[in-house]
Amino acid sequence: MQPIFDQQGVTASWLNEDGVIHDLEGEAIAFVRANAVYDYDGEQLGWFQNGFFRDGAGDAIAFMNGYVGGPLPPLHELPPIPPIPAIPPIPPIPAIPGIPPLPSFNWSDVTWEQFMGIE
Repeated sequence: MQPIFDQQGVTASWLNEDGVIHDLEGEAIAFVRANAVYDYDGEQLGWFQNGFFRDGAGDAIAFMNGYVGGPLPPLHELPPIPPIPAIPPIPPIPAIPGIPPLPSFNWSDVTWEQFMGIE
């Protein structure tokens, strides 16, 4: 699993090799399909492009190592040891994603927790 860092460089979640996003305790909270980010109700939350998670306006919410373009991320913390991931639920058939917005060089006003709906 690879760490996802929030706008302050703090580990916010984890992304596994199957595109499942896990919270810090290892529970599956969302998934990525065709660069779109969905919750387990099948609702599109935003986008994952070039190492950045983005809101509907194209502003960055979080980032991963290996990002390209976008706003300048802060130096991130050394991530903790990843949790043992829970078996994710079977993802619903998501709606066809909308047209992604043009990526901006701005950070979103939306926090990772708000984006994921876990606040």
